[in-house]
Amino acid sequence: MAARGSADVASVRDIVDRLRERIGSGEIPIGDWIRQEQVAREYGVSRTPVREALRQLEALGVVEMVAHRGARVTLPSTRDIAEALEIRGVLEGHAAQLAADRITQAQLDVLTGTDGTFRRVVALARDPGAQDEARELWYRTNTLFHATVVEAAGNRQLTASLDALHHRLPRNLTWTGLSGDPRLLSRNADDHAAIAAAIGEGAGERARLLTLEHARRAAEMILVRRA
Repeated sequence: MAARGSADVASVRDIVDRLRERIGSGEIPIGDWIRQEQVAREYGVSRTPVREALRQLEALGVVEMVAHRGARVTLPSTRDIAEALEIRGVLEGHAAQLAADRITQAQLDVLTGTDGTFRRVVALARDPGAQDEARELWYRTNTLFHATVVEAAGNRQLTASLDALHHRLPRNLTWTGLSGDPRLLSRNADDHAAIAAAIGEGAGERARLLTLEHARRAAEMILVRRA
């Protein structure tokens, strides 16, 4: 009996972690419904651990439970978005400043290597039939870029703080502000290239300020779309 209880706890923890990752990555978008039956089938478990996992996610503010409807990925308020993006910009700016001193050549190669992919996204965005491909490619590349900067910063508490923010406000929310506009995407690519260059040159303060400005523009675009 004790063994079964331990297995159930492990299942709940695993479901919580996997759903948080899928929500944070944008695979399950903000506002989408999470069906207990579907999750149970996907993970090969009963509905009981899924129900408990969703309760835990509700306590974390990741989902909301709606009577007779189920669980829905929380749609943050405009204030929540503005405040979270402000803090995220400060934290990512600090990460960029640290990375300028600590980055390895391999990590720098990853950052500079994203530029060509960001430019590819701009080209795809000009094709009405390639919008989904553009969005997915941008998301993967954007995630890789910022994750590499945070990794290069080498501060575990900073990493944990940003992870918590991303679970509450997925990074791909920025795409709603960019909205597939080639002009905005080109500026977005320029931002990333400038941040990578500053980090590569060891210019920590410039990297921090560029990252803050990058985050500020993203926040403005998102909030304009929400208005």
